[in-house]
Amino acid sequence: MKKRKKVRKLTPWQKLVSKYGVKGAKERYKKIILKAKSEPETAKDSLQPTPPADKEEKVSLFIDRGVPLKERYGETKIALLPRDPRWIYAYWEIAEAKKEEVRRKRGEEIFSRGSLTLRFYDVTDIVFNGRNAHKQFDVKVYSEIGNWYFQVPESGRTYLSDIGLLTAGGEFITLARSNPVSLPQGKISEIADEKWMIVKEEFEELIKEMQLDKSGLSTKEAMKILSRRLEEILPLGAGSPIPTSRKPK
Repeated sequence: MKKRKKVRKLTPWQKLVSKYGVKGAKERYKKIILKAKSEPETAKDSLQPTPPADKEEKVSLFIDRGVPLKERYGETKIALLPRDPRWIYAYWEIAEAKKEEVRRKRGEEIFSRGSLTLRFYDVTDIVFNGRNAHKQFDVKVYSEIGNWYFQVPESGRTYLSDIGLLTAGGEFITLARSNPVSLPQGKISEIADEKWMIVKEEFEELIKEMQLDKSGLSTKEAMKILSRRLEEILPLGAGSPIPTSRKPK
């Protein structure tokens, strides 16, 4: 048979601390002592708590985290932030007022008949008018308020996104448009600027480690190979799968 563990009983002082905290326990301890002194000897039958020891006092830290963030702000919006060369962070919210406005124009069942969708556009080096994106791709979402990371097909491009309803007939009803974000290239720059170029010793070490010194390549060709290999091993992290890109209609 298993032996039962002995339950350690708390001292009167420990009981006070567990119930009122160190500061509160001290105040109640003083009251007990004063009351005991004012009572006759016959009334002092109960065991008085042990006075607090310095080693029992613990400093509790308080961290002010400010006002908690709201779950909803009552605005219809979508915002993008770049994470790295191939990933974008998106936050979106659809307000009830916007939904009512769309229902009045498109019918009460428009949200049940359409799919809530984020449509990403490649708007690199253009003034976007809603129809002239280089490429676009859609990602269905299942919440009117949310945030997630999305992988894009190419690094070094500028993207923006609309959140809207995609109907069964292929019509996209835009509810809000995001800010544009530009992603870095994700590879070594091909510009050999002396101010930012890699030091000779480090470059030669990379060449030797990749055994490019035995290939007879020129410095420019070696740089291109280094760039391609670094891009291949660049960590992408976790999140949404690479969407299928397509030309806008």
